[in-house]
Amino acid sequence: MSAINGVGGKVMLGSITIANIKEWSMSGFVMGTLELTSFGTTIKTWISDETGDPGTISFSGNYDAGDTTGQAALAVLCEGGTTSTDLYLYANTNTFWRVGTGGSIITTKTKAVTFSRTGLGTVDFTGQVSGAAMEQVGTGT
Repeated sequence: MSAINGVGGKVMLGSITIANIKEWSMSGFVMGTLELTSFGTTIKTWISDETGDPGTISFSGNYDAGDTTGQAALAVLCEGGTTSTDLYLYANTNTFWRVGTGGSIITTKTKAVTFSRTGLGTVDFTGQVSGAAMEQVGTGT
């Protein structure tokens, strides 16, 4: 088994690295189900409804008001309701995830900024994957 290290991770929008991101995650693909259980049954029975949910992605890091091509560009996508096909989640220089062919990502949350009395301001982003599952490219360490 080859473990993947996230030390070289980053999030990119096209060829632009989103500044100061420290963590990203994917909720994963979920296949929908329908319950077949009827009166008198003591154990539930399910079948696939053949409709998969490709899930969501999220990432967060330190807020950077000067990142006009990264953090601010994501806000423009969200506020405009524009989808993207070129958002890449890197674990390291050789391994990343992207939305599959025919799919897109709808940026659903940006500018979620938090400041505390001590420490740096943080920012969170969320996106809904649509039309195709996320796919892994590369298996490097």
